[in-house]
Amino acid sequence: MGSSNKIYIAHLCQQITFSCQQNAQNAQNEYTFKKSHQVVTLGYTSALKIEGVTVQIDPQLLFQRLTVAANATNRIEDVFKYELCSYPPALFDSSLMLRQPQKAALSNAIWSVVSLDSQEIPGEVQFVLDGGALLQRVPWTQGSAYGDICTIYTDYVAKKYGEAIVVFDGYQKSSTKDMAHKRRAKGRSGVPVSFTDSTKLNMRKETFLANCTNKQKFIIMLGKYLERRNCKVYHSPGDADVMIVQKAVESATVTDTVLVGDDTDLLVLLCYHACLNSHTIFFKPEPKRTTTKKLRVWNISAAKKKLGPEVCKNLLFLHAILGCDTTSQLYGIGKGASLKKFRSIRNFQEQAEVFCTSSATPKEIIAAGEQALVAMYNGKPGETLDCLRYKCFCEKVATNNTFIHPQTLPPTSAAAKYHSLRVYLQIQEWKGCGREFQPLEWGWKECDGTLMPLFTDLPPAPDDLLKIIRCNCHTDCSTMRCTCKKYNVKCSPACGNCKGTACTNVDGVILEDDDN
Repeated sequence: MGSSNKIYIAHLCQQITFSCQQNAQNAQNEYTFKKSHQVVTLGYTSALKIEGVTVQIDPQLLFQRLTVAANATNRIEDVFKYELCSYPPALFDSSLMLRQPQKAALSNAIWSVVSLDSQEIPGEVQFVLDGGALLQRVPWTQGSAYGDICTIYTDYVAKKYGEAIVVFDGYQKSSTKDMAHKRRAKGRSGVPVSFTDSTKLNMRKETFLANCTNKQKFIIMLGKYLERRNCKVYHSPGDADVMIVQKAVESATVTDTVLVGDDTDLLVLLCYHACLNSHTIFFKPEPKRTTTKKLRVWNISAAKKKLGPEVCKNLLFLHAILGCDTTSQLYGIGKGASLKKFRSIRNFQEQAEVFCTSSATPKEIIAAGEQALVAMYNGKPGETLDCLRYKCFCEKVATNNTFIHPQTLPPTSAAAKYHSLRVYLQIQEWKGCGREFQPLEWGWKECDGTLMPLFTDLPPAPDDLLKIIRCNCHTDCSTMRCTCKKYNVKCSPACGNCKGTACTNVDGVILEDDDN
């Protein structure tokens, strides 16, 4: 090709590139995204509607203003059946996320109760591996072929665990663990990648696995490599915890078995499903490359005997109601203290038995769930959460030196209702009955193809009370025409006209001369 032709082609490419950039810029300027397609910020999701207007207001500020307004109208006790926040803060970190569970706290509590020494693994055992934990144990190098990465995994498994049983999660459809997956992705959202064994990795491992389609395709590829090394590979259609434990229990009918995994869910499920008259099942974590801490190795039979049949029978309930991947942690309620409370309070045990019954009705679950929460918040049997919530508020007002944080109060009955339904659904899935239950009937809703938890079936506060927590007057808010001033509430950024700054009804007002 002549030099003149090369120059012409280069010039043509520049023109095409410039034209594409101009078209993209014009499209960006001329096209307005629909509201449903725009990014939703955490600030926006803390908003609520008052008289049809979306108002941005901090949940802490909203709670303070609503309680002041309710007190001014002599309705303070009645309004505590409402959350007085834009979402239930005792159960949610934000309006987009369940309050993150502290699952390891339960395993620590169980370990302290059973007082076991770390066990020694015998020589001849069958290993069962949690595929999700396995994925995290091998580093990836950019530029390596995906087939080579799979070979590194198979060498790792063959060297440490021999012909192991490996069980992988499934990521082909939405599930109640969608929110947990998003939290673990930490904001990463990798693009789908079309790859084969010889394709080179051109991104970070975390970014690649953050995309569920990529993760599912890689797991299937890795499974084929493991099968060539005589491993038995199983793919769960969704969450694999139950299948992992089932395979371990099946293996223990033949030989001593070691389940290798990190998740507290697996420990709890083993304590529930394992048989005392079979071979020994051990539970040990997948060792991390950087840890120097001695790992706990559990003898499940010994742990079950120390815990006792009553606790093992209801351990699924304790784990779910206090927070797991699909249910909320209860703010300020520790799993260790609740385990001790369960062993000593008969009323608590009676409510747990309702959740362990596969034929319980939603009405029975809601009633039992409320009484279980009342027990955990040190209420009296038969007391409602709404009454307990008001009583706790009064105690904190009388003793605290600072303002009351709404998350420190028990959830309302209306919010606890959906928490109890989600707890029951999770227990049934752990028992192996999950296919009979539909999430949309048990505390979940579908939003853009993703399952999201339901908050409550009540608004944040009564409509008439919401109207008086923000003014919309066009004066300086100095007269009783201002609803904020009328009810002895300072104006805030939520107010329609003054925004809590351009008026006289704010804290610390400084009037300056025009010259200054």
